Amino acid sequence: MTAAWKEPCIVFCPDWSLRHSTAVHLLRRWHADKRNLLILEEGVDSELTLKPFMPVAIQVLECSFLSGIKVRKVNPLLSVLKPKLVLFPEELKSRCPSKEDAPWSYLYYSKGKTMEIPNIREDFEVGLPTDFAFGLQPRQLDKAIAVARLRAKLHLSNGQYVLVAAPKDQSDQSMRQLLHWGAVDAARLLSALQEKGIACAFPADDDDSSAGCVRSILITSPAEALVKITSEKTMIYCDDENTTKQIYDALSSVCNGI
Repeated sequence: MTAAWKEPCIVFCPDWSLRHSTAVHLLRRWHADKRNLLILEEGVDSELTLKPFMPVAIQVLECSFLSGIKVRKVNPLLSVLKPKLVLFPEELKSRCPSKEDAPWSYLYYSKGKTMEIPNIREDFEVGLPTDFAFGLQPRQLDKAIAVARLRAKLHLSNGQYVLVAAPKDQSDQSMRQLLHWGAVDAARLLSALQEKGIACAFPADDDDSSAGCVRSILITSPAEALVKITSEKTMIYCDDENTTKQIYDALSSVCNGI
């Protein structure tokens, strides 16, 4: 676009708010020149629309634009566009019945009623400032993925999602629990508990030979407790708060966490 750019020119913007994409840059370029003309649809608050670009010298004209489509052209248009979801007025449902073999879904709306629209977008890209990214301390999850934990706020800037650093809260940092992943090695956990002076052992009937079995660790001192370990989760049963914390600290020392 830059290589072929010439002025004067005519630019059509589909978003009346003029807050996204190229419209923002063009208004910054043109707002102070009275030779330029901005045409808005009648009913749009021009003062609100141009507020970020004040003061302005650009001329503003409000017009009424007739828009619409004949009912018989709806399905051919959808066949070209191939949407995933179509919102259609309830009052026109009988005049434009949905096609049974259509690959898209229909939702019908009516005036004065609230409806829920499913989010069909599976993911979206988020920008991360360079200085923020360099402050992360990722840990390798596997050969292809590394994970890191951060405290941030999601901002929308010029139509792009951006993560920005949230204010640091020292009290929150000290009380924050780690996020753990991966299977727990029962033998390593037993050793970690014993290193903390906790009296514990495997039950006499403990069986570590079969895959997917439940491993248990019995704790007798400083308070009675039971730790059950499976391939999916680890559960701590204890009525004493201090002992529970010691067990959790030992568990954290043998797990990957961020």
